[in-house]
Amino acid sequence: MKNSTRKTEATLPVLRKISASAVMGALVSGAKLDASGLMEATGLSRPTVLAVCDELLKLGWLTEDGTRPGLPTRSGRPSRRFGLNARAGYVLGIDLGATKLQLCLSDLAGTIVAEWSEKWRDEHLGAPERLLVARKATREVLARSGVDPSKVMAAGMAVPAPVRPNGHAVALESYLPGLSSLDLRLALRPDFNWPLIVDNDANLAVIAERWIGVAQDLDDVVVLLSGERLGAGIYIGGRLIRGGGSAGEMRFLELVEGVGNTDAIGGMCRELGAIAAADILDGERPGSPNSSELLRLCGGVPAAVNAEMVIEAARKGDPAASEVIDIVTERTARAIAVVATLLDPQLIVLSGGPAGAGDVLIPSLDEKLKELNSAHPRLAASTLTDHAALRGAVRVALDHAFALLLD
Repeated sequence: MKNSTRKTEATLPVLRKISASAVMGALVSGAKLDASGLMEATGLSRPTVLAVCDELLKLGWLTEDGTRPGLPTRSGRPSRRFGLNARAGYVLGIDLGATKLQLCLSDLAGTIVAEWSEKWRDEHLGAPERLLVARKATREVLARSGVDPSKVMAAGMAVPAPVRPNGHAVALESYLPGLSSLDLRLALRPDFNWPLIVDNDANLAVIAERWIGVAQDLDDVVVLLSGERLGAGIYIGGRLIRGGGSAGEMRFLELVEGVGNTDAIGGMCRELGAIAAADILDGERPGSPNSSELLRLCGGVPAAVNAEMVIEAARKGDPAASEVIDIVTERTARAIAVVATLLDPQLIVLSGGPAGAGDVLIPSLDEKLKELNSAHPRLAASTLTDHAALRGAVRVALDHAFALLLD
C-alpha cells in the first residue's frame, strides 16, 4: 500500500502538468473559451479544467472574462471564459543569417511586438562580431518595445549550419568564420541569461511552416531553403529528423548530374541575372537594351540585379529573365526529385528564396519535374517569405517558455 501511495503522489504533479499544458495549448491561439470549450479541446473533465484554470489564474498566465459574447446577459452567475495572458511574458527570435541579422520579440501568443533587420557589414564577418551585433540589436528591440529583459522567458536562434547537441555549429571557416568554435547556447551572454535554443535554419523553417505556414497539420513535409544555398528541414512521420545534427544538409547534390553544388534559387537568379543584363548591354543577346525589362528594373546596372528583379522581369515576359528562370528551375527540379524519391513527403515547401515568387517558380518546377519523369511531389511556396527560420526560432522559444512556466 505504501508503494502505491508513493506512486500516486509522484504521478499527480505530472498529471497536473499535462493538464495545464493541454489548457495552455488550447488557448495559445488567442481564443477565449469557457469550461465546455476547454473540455472539448482538451478531453479533460470539467473539475480538472476548472482546477487547472484557477491555478493558472493565480500564477498570472490566464485571464478571466465573466461574459459570453453574442448572448444576452442573464441573471445568475455568468459563464467563466478563460484566455491566455499573452503579455505575461515574452520570447525572442533570432535569425543569424549568412547575409543579414533578423530579430523579433514575441508575446506568449506568438504575436510579434517588435522587429529588427540589418545586413552584415561584410559577408565574411566573423562569428564573434555577429553575436555582438545580435546582442546590441536585442537591447535596442527591448528598449523600443518597453519590455524589461526580466519579462523575456526564452530565446531561439537560427544559424545557417548544422548544430550539434553541444551547441557548436558545423561550419566551414571560409563560409562563417569562427562559428564552429563557439558554444552558441551562450551567444547572448553576458548581456542576457535567458535559455537559448539554437538550431539549423532549415529545421526551424519547417517548424514554422507546420505552425503558421502552408504545411499546417501535415506530418510528412520537407522545407527546401532556396535563398543562397539549398538546405532541407525534414519532418517525417510527425517528427523532426535531425540525425546527428546534419540531416537535411544537401552536400550530396555535388554528386547529382545536372546539379553539382548547393547553389539555390535566390543566389543563382541574382548571379545569372547579372550576367544576362551585362550581355544585353554588350549586345551579346538579341533585342534592344531599351526594351529589356530586366535592365529597366536594375537601372541599367547589371551588378545591381537581385533575384526579385529577375522574377518580376520574367513575370512580365522578359526573354532574358525567363531564360534564367528556366535554367534555375531545371537544376532545382533535379534536387527536388532526389529529395522526393528518398523521403516521399506529402509536400515540399520552397522557403527563403525570392519573396512572392511562387507564381513564377512553381509552374516552371512542375513542368521540369514532369520532363524528368521522376517522383513529383506537391509543391508550395512559403507564405512566410524570408521569415520562416525566424518564426521557427520564436516557436521553439515559446515551447521552452511554456515548459518553464508549467514547471
